[in-house]
Amino acid sequence: MIRKSQILTLFCAIAILLTTSGCWSATEIQSVSYVKAMGIDFVDNQFNVYVQLLDFSNIAKSDAGGKANEQAVVWIGKGKGETLVTAISDLFKTAQFKLSWGHVSSIILTERALYAKGDLLAEMINRYPEMRYTAWIYGTKEPLDKLLAATPFFKLSPLASIMHDPQSNYKQNSTYPPMLFFQYIAIFNEPSGTAYLPSLSLNDTQWEESDVGKPMLMINGAYFEYGNKIKGFIPRAKLEGYHWLVPSMESVPLTLKKHGKIYAQLIVLRPKIKITPIVQEEEVRFRIKVSYVSGLYEYLADISYAEMSRIAEDTIREQIMNTYKEGLKLGVDPFELGHHLRLKHPKLWKKLSDNGKELVIHADSIESLDVKVNIINNGKFKLQVK
Repeated sequence: MIRKSQILTLFCAIAILLTTSGCWSATEIQSVSYVKAMGIDFVDNQFNVYVQLLDFSNIAKSDAGGKANEQAVVWIGKGKGETLVTAISDLFKTAQFKLSWGHVSSIILTERALYAKGDLLAEMINRYPEMRYTAWIYGTKEPLDKLLAATPFFKLSPLASIMHDPQSNYKQNSTYPPMLFFQYIAIFNEPSGTAYLPSLSLNDTQWEESDVGKPMLMINGAYFEYGNKIKGFIPRAKLEGYHWLVPSMESVPLTLKKHGKIYAQLIVLRPKIKITPIVQEEEVRFRIKVSYVSGLYEYLADISYAEMSRIAEDTIREQIMNTYKEGLKLGVDPFELGHHLRLKHPKLWKKLSDNGKELVIHADSIESLDVKVNIINNGKFKLQVK
């Protein structure tokens, strides 16, 4: 005999089954094209949008620990339009499958786009609903199609490159810190902030694959912005002091050289940085104290620890000042000294900078620069000091 409670349970189960949604709207993974990198150019008053699509079957082999038999396939698409969205929409005409933008891990802006639309690009990209804040962002002077077509070593996925995974390289050589999209937006909108944008380029002279030149991605300098405007580009050779005042610096090689003679090679790490604004009436100077620890990885000439530390400190101090002067030439504050003033003396900063329109620094703004380098590691061998 069926009880009323059993009948009621049966009706409830049927009602739940009828109202449960199915997977009718699900999209098969092979029916979606995943955009991993997006490049933006601006030519003849039009936005040119480049996209990089990757073959995820090859990526799966690499991630599983195996090697692909062939180089990962990279597809490059290009759309044009009077606005950024119309340029993106132009790609839909020939995309064959739906383009998914939720997996973009790299955004690259050309120099032309930065100078023409630099004050608007961040907001344009940010407004696109599928775009995430966690993509890496770069500037470049290179043609975007060549940049996006570059592939890494050993037939690995293009995801194993500076473009998509800059932190791996940065941990070993912390000279040019990578920049995430949300970090760039935050600094760009900060009244006293100086936005730093690493520049991505191709180096075709250092690597070969079976005697054939292989272009590799590298950072060749950086663009700087102040007051919501791109001020200019500082090349790698003139930006050698930037990383010394970056708290995230992990490991940087330093050649100890004096009077044309190379004495040793250090690996410098663990910076401790203190920047103090000194206010006297309406005159502001800055005292900078920074210390590092280091390891001796190459010893080429007879020299004491004390002398090595002195040479290292003088070299770092000179490099910092050279980069500081290069920033002033562009009209930017590369070490954000003005930002430290704003945090401690906001009213004075507002007055001196005309509410962020002018720099508060000049050639003599650094009152003192105290640099200390402590050598704590000899490598494998003990140094014999006479």
